[in-house]
Amino acid sequence: MPTSPRRTRPSLIAILLGVLVVLALGMRAVRQGMVSTLAEGQGISGPHVYEFPIFGTYGRLSFWGPEDLAEETTDEVVERLQSIHDMSNLFADDSELSRLNATAREEPFVCSDRLWELLGECRRAHQETDGAFDISVGPLMKLWGFHRKRTTLPTEAEIEAARAAVGLENVLFGELTKTVLFRHPDTYLDLGGVVKGYALDQVAEIARKRGIRTGMIDLGGNIFCLNEPPPGKHAYNIGVRNPFDNDALLETVGITNCAVATSGNYEQFVEVEGKRIHHIIDPRTGYPAEDVAGVTVITPRGIDSDVFSTAIFVEGEKLVHHLRCTRRRTSVLRVLLETDGRESIRRYGWIWD
Repeated sequence: MPTSPRRTRPSLIAILLGVLVVLALGMRAVRQGMVSTLAEGQGISGPHVYEFPIFGTYGRLSFWGPEDLAEETTDEVVERLQSIHDMSNLFADDSELSRLNATAREEPFVCSDRLWELLGECRRAHQETDGAFDISVGPLMKLWGFHRKRTTLPTEAEIEAARAAVGLENVLFGELTKTVLFRHPDTYLDLGGVVKGYALDQVAEIARKRGIRTGMIDLGGNIFCLNEPPPGKHAYNIGVRNPFDNDALLETVGITNCAVATSGNYEQFVEVEGKRIHHIIDPRTGYPAEDVAGVTVITPRGIDSDVFSTAIFVEGEKLVHHLRCTRRRTSVLRVLLETDGRESIRRYGWIWD
């Protein structure tokens, strides 16, 4: 059953929103757009803030508008998110993804419409990123200790063996039958790097269809801001975390009708033989991506922000320039580790122009 959302206390709402307003004062660049037409005294209430556990983290919805509409929308959103979680949970034996992974080694697995839709997005992302984003990277994640604990670093031979099971060339997709079949016995799919971005778009669509134009969706740090900014504001102000200081922000950006996602070497990691290993593995080399501390991507769609933040972490400048040519509304911030030990920040795209 879906987890019931919890209304955030009014005092906490004020604190949370106050932080965003304060951060806006120090932002480097704000997307210049219309000021919200919502104002005090116009019958628009909010924000109505709801929090709930999802995807192993916490979700937060902030909606402006009639309270009953916000509550009804939140109920539908939580139900949809729980459905997506139940479908994509790699660690639940009865999830659709787990059943696919167990079945597709032996025979074609027939996907639901929603899973097939999500797999289609993943296949397009794999092609566009030249394999830097790959939902079959699971064998390497397991090898490095992210799915089960290990006490020694993997050998080169172990990495090469795991790499043989990685790559969508090991997966047969039946276009007419919506089926999946694995060519390698150790191949399996992991949707953890895309599911929150996909879910953001689902939530935004639900909110729009219900007539909510002002709101912010936060799924464990993956954020989508709706079309209309909060009352009296030009934009929603989002802080980008400093990967070298947990208590500091690198900078703040103002956005509307966009999604933001960050991939960083500080988010998830394991320690093996005293060495810290971060969770972003290059599926083509089998090793953790190097010389990058964090990547933030701003895009019109949540799923693209999720996919590209990971892929750019792996692929780097080449993919950034490709996206600047093909996806003009994509902006990127990269925090690099230079060979002399210094950190450098590189910004690309309209949000910083």
